[in-house]
Amino acid sequence: MQYQHLIEPSNTLTGNVAVLYANDEKMIAVLVKALMMTDIDIYIYDTQDTTEIIRSFNLESQILNRIHTFTFSSDYQLLKQCSEDLSRGKISVLMKGNMKASSLLSFILSNKNFIDNYGFLNHLVCFNVPNYHKTLMVSDVAYNISPTIEEKKQIINNLVHFSKKIGYTHFNIGLLSSVESPHKKIQSSVDAEKIKHIFNREANDYLNIDGPILFDNAISKKNAIQKNIKSNIAGDVDALIVSNTDVGSVLSKSLVYFSNASVASLLLGAKFPIVFTSRTENKQNKLDSLLLALRAQN
Repeated sequence: MQYQHLIEPSNTLTGNVAVLYANDEKMIAVLVKALMMTDIDIYIYDTQDTTEIIRSFNLESQILNRIHTFTFSSDYQLLKQCSEDLSRGKISVLMKGNMKASSLLSFILSNKNFIDNYGFLNHLVCFNVPNYHKTLMVSDVAYNISPTIEEKKQIINNLVHFSKKIGYTHFNIGLLSSVESPHKKIQSSVDAEKIKHIFNREANDYLNIDGPILFDNAISKKNAIQKNIKSNIAGDVDALIVSNTDVGSVLSKSLVYFSNASVASLLLGAKFPIVFTSRTENKQNKLDSLLLALRAQN
């Protein structure tokens, strides 16, 4: 699926979005743009009064009426209220604002009722790479440090669930490694072989998994043909599962800085989509992440 189809704005995109700590011009600008492009409502939870920043945008009343601000005297009260609103179903999407990633994760993990059926969270980044013919997803970039085989199975389950929600009809997953066949000294290759057999025991018209697979074979059919690689996902992967966050982080930053890739980042596995972007992320990537989350609502 093309990246633009995933983040295409539409007035059919609805929902109530909770934003934790939206206390600067950059964050408010993203939210205002989203309000203009969709039919959502924004709920800002902060310990700072954000009304002055919002007023500086000179918004029309129909936009202004869809922004709801709540100012709290402490972080505890803020998170308590947001937790109650999420638990009651008042909020359908959670967005990380100007707060540390660890603080948001602590908030999510301390509320067990937030976690979905699979009971496992993973961080997914969707890339729009100029030289690749469709969206490329990578997990785990910034959360699961060194997932086990069982955890990688959960990551795959989350990816399948998510991809179906946003409109995929077929999904190819590559289990990334530095070799093309299992090698006992390279754990990622051993894990990949086992995971592939687990998922391929039964015929599945939707999901196609292969590994271990090299990065160049995963994204280039030409390379795979030249190497005589027998893989029906070579050059056509929708998602890559990396062995650990070292690999995920380096791959992610390489695609952004060397390939000028656009990104949308989400945390999967909760009962609601979580926009999980860095505080230094640019406005467009934050907006893309929010639009993607809106498409992934239950």
